[in-house]
Amino acid sequence: MKKHSLCVFVVIVVVAVLLGWFEIKRAGIVQSAAHNTMLASSVLAEEVYIPAGPFAMGCAQDFTSYHCDVDATPIHLVYLDAFFIDKLQVTNAQYVACVAAGVCPAPLSYASATRPDYYTNPQYRQHPVLNVPWEYANAYCQWVGKRLPTEAEWEKAARGTDLRPFSWGFEEPTCELGNVSVMLPGEEWHRTCVGDTVAVGSYPRDASPYGVLDMTGNARDFVNDFYDTGYYNRSPYYNPQGPATNLGKDYIARGGDWYAHPRLATTWVRHDEASALVYKHISFRCARDAPVAPTPTPPPTPTPTPVPSDSGRIGAEGGLLWIAYPEHLTAVRVPTGILTGPHTLEIAPTLTYTQPHPVGNLHGMDHFFIVGGLPPATPLEVLLGFKHSGGVLAGTEDLYRLDAAVWVTSSITTTDRGSGYIRAWIDQPGIYGILGQTNRTYLPLMLRH
Repeated sequence: MKKHSLCVFVVIVVVAVLLGWFEIKRAGIVQSAAHNTMLASSVLAEEVYIPAGPFAMGCAQDFTSYHCDVDATPIHLVYLDAFFIDKLQVTNAQYVACVAAGVCPAPLSYASATRPDYYTNPQYRQHPVLNVPWEYANAYCQWVGKRLPTEAEWEKAARGTDLRPFSWGFEEPTCELGNVSVMLPGEEWHRTCVGDTVAVGSYPRDASPYGVLDMTGNARDFVNDFYDTGYYNRSPYYNPQGPATNLGKDYIARGGDWYAHPRLATTWVRHDEASALVYKHISFRCARDAPVAPTPTPPPTPTPTPVPSDSGRIGAEGGLLWIAYPEHLTAVRVPTGILTGPHTLEIAPTLTYTQPHPVGNLHGMDHFFIVGGLPPATPLEVLLGFKHSGGVLAGTEDLYRLDAAVWVTSSITTTDRGSGYIRAWIDQPGIYGILGQTNRTYLPLMLRH
């Protein structure tokens, strides 16, 4: 009897211990899940605000020496509402929290290019998570209350509005600027700076105009859009979302990584998922809409999505006209409220690309546009790229207006310029052109190689 009672007592003790252990384990799991949720929500503090407004998206060969792939042309204007985007890519540690919460599947592989324990080794917890398909990345962003950025949002966050080829600007890639691959003098192939990823944010100079980091190097980013080679030919002006269906294509990865050739790391390069060297080179970051400003009363007249056009009627609500060629963009914008009263304004900018008969080694610069029907002192914002001006003295390119057979700069206020574009305000009708200084005289001419 005593032996039987002792056995019962031992069983009761064992059961109690096990129940206590399971309770402790359950509490630990709950606490861990709560910690993981807090870890994920803390990502909100690492966002960057991108203001609303237009920017030139894509590539034109006349403003860069880097290769423009067909799928990145034509350069076109896009207007985006304000949004937030993560300053840094999602790290292994952050993604582990999503997996622990039972929301995200584990990565397809735990290895990076040179590290077999990349995902599990604490040494790499602050490195960008790799080997996650688009669906996994999308699940993570939804888990933290966000979404993947659209392709247009990613590009604006990376390049701003000045047509820069790299997130840091126009400077050639170097191992000091970012975790990239570079071409060294005398070599025929690029070599990697690191050979694998580094911790996110390790290169503060690889920052976009808004302060977003690692958009040229380290790892590529998934975006929300499906890949379509010819999408830029029909992309809408307002908040493009990409093709409605995938048409058998993959999603898009944007940006450069630690291995990419410099020409494949530009702000306009588009990678379909399948061609981006599987998933060991792709990570992601999340975005979310910014709070919408209160609607004015009365509400403004809705402006339809414009398409590239060389003429149109613009009234008090303002508007936009532009002409896009595979290698060129010229845009004229009338801001809201500039024109008042019941009348409307017709603006007819016209581009001409004429090649006159050569005079020695001088050729026409071939970039002129006309603004007509413009009442005096009505300011218009002009954005234009221009053909590579090799032969014209560096820094002498400018925007001129033809006035009684004399090229003048009156009524022109240049606000921004880069290696292949000028942004300015004009307030007079007439013929405009890009001129360069040759032989110490300002002429609509350039020297040909």
